Amino acid sequence: MTSTKLKAAHSLKGAVVVILDGADRVLLGKRPTDIPCWAPGKWAFPGGKIERDESPHDAAVRETKEEMNLEIKNLKEHAPGPASVALYYTRDYEGDIQIDHEHTDWAWVGGDEIENYDLAPDVLAMYRWVLENE
Repeated sequence: MTSTKLKAAHSLKGAVVVILDGADRVLLGKRPTDIPCWAPGKWAFPGGKIERDESPHDAAVRETKEEMNLEIKNLKEHAPGPASVALYYTRDYEGDIQIDHEHTDWAWVGGDEIENYDLAPDVLAMYRWVLENE
């Protein structure tokens, strides 16, 4: 890995995953309001902080398993998203969704209804980017 790539990887603070189903719906989780968290009460993608000595890819896989109980595979990477967050996307997932304490609800949301959700920052832009570029 080049020193530029190492520096870029170390500057990333988190990783998120845009998970799409066969109908181009995206999986969103609603953030709680009763515990300290990023974007309380907003709808967001699965993801979270990168742990020490963990790659952004591994963080995305781990966080999705912890938050949604899904095994994700064949992740495709987009350039780092806003706020030094690695952005991945996939349509390859297995499992039955079961949310953890970091969410109060979840939904598969289509493009015709996503703007009706109270979204965390940049969620709509990332979703649209994936649909246009996958």
